[in-house]
Amino acid sequence: MKKIKTAVAAAVLAGVASMAAPASAVAEPMHCTSPAWGGEYLCGGEFGQPGMAEYAYRDGRRQVFVIGTDHAVWTRSSSAAGKKTAWTSLGGYLIGGVGIIASDTGGGQFEVGARGTDGGLWARSHAANGSWTAWARIA
Repeated sequence: MKKIKTAVAAAVLAGVASMAAPASAVAEPMHCTSPAWGGEYLCGGEFGQPGMAEYAYRDGRRQVFVIGTDHAVWTRSSSAAGKKTAWTSLGGYLIGGVGIIASDTGGGQFEVGARGTDGGLWARSHAANGSWTAWARIA
């Protein structure tokens, strides 16, 4: 599993790096809002388009992740019927788009990651019971 995570992490970093402009030409990221999820978040350039990642649980729930205007990862989920929770911060200070970097395909165990200020890929793991690990650099 560690080899798979490392390979996925490298691919995520490579994808983010290929979208990045040279340092001298980096523009302020755009601010986007989602008609479906609401909220204002960073998008475009190094944050990707549409600037969010989504995890789908097997029972029909969905959870979305964005980089907020404060550069922290924010998340919000919806029930199978579409009722949404409030936005919750997962903290961090990230400078690239957020993504699902490892997943059990719907059972609730997955990792979200994004590029940190040190250029590395940082991640938090979500357990099936709903708990989160602390941020850790994985690549």
